[in-house]
Amino acid sequence: MTYPGSVVVGDEATIAGDRLLLIDPRGEISEDDLLEFMENHVEPAFQRWWRQKEAQSRSAVKGPITAMEAKTPAAEEIQPVEMQSVSAGPQVTLVNCWRCQGQIAWRLDLGPRGACPYCSALIQLVT
Repeated sequence: MTYPGSVVVGDEATIAGDRLLLIDPRGEISEDDLLEFMENHVEPAFQRWWRQKEAQSRSAVKGPITAMEAKTPAAEEIQPVEMQSVSAGPQVTLVNCWRCQGQIAWRLDLGPRGACPYCSALIQLVT
């Protein structure tokens, strides 16, 4: 392997690779650490960059029709959504005001009497 003249080289070099090669020419980084860095940092960043570059090259098609994926950014890694238990709130009924016809979310736990928040008309629910 040929290195530029400014690179300090040791007796052995450490290499990790997949599509790209990551080299420590001094051999100071262990193979496991270099491979872990390659898998966790270099490869994911390279894949995002590569997908974006491919999408840009597809968008260079001339004419009135363009590829939709070229306009959308590449998706990041998706994190799973955690389930949360939520307790039910008070019962709500949709009511229309007799005066202004405004729609009101009426909380039944606050009683059958109230006022319209839009026009202040007095309202009493009758069942």
